[in-house]
Amino acid sequence: MPTRPCDICLALQDDSVFADFALDEEGQLYLVRISFDGYGCCYPSWKEAPIKIESGVSQQLLEKVEKDNVATKDVANILSAYFINCGEAIWVDALQTHELI
Repeated sequence: MPTRPCDICLALQDDSVFADFALDEEGQLYLVRISFDGYGCCYPSWKEAPIKIESGVSQQLLEKVEKDNVATKDVANILSAYFINCGEAIWVDALQTHELI
């Protein structure tokens, strides 16, 4: 979508959360924005540079997206670990309410 530029968009928690990720030149995904029903749209407040998902894990996630196989425990674990790693850059209360961490 031109109004939400990103490389992948994941619909999570029965479409109550939408997480948009960009892919850098090194093959690492990072969160661009995440919107939560009941909270709104959060643009991460990165202190210096975006926190990125390690290259190998990013590739695993991209493969799951390509195969339309994102509703798995593996993907949930990848995203949960990433969201925890992001710390206060994204809305922790919204992540907890939507059971993403």
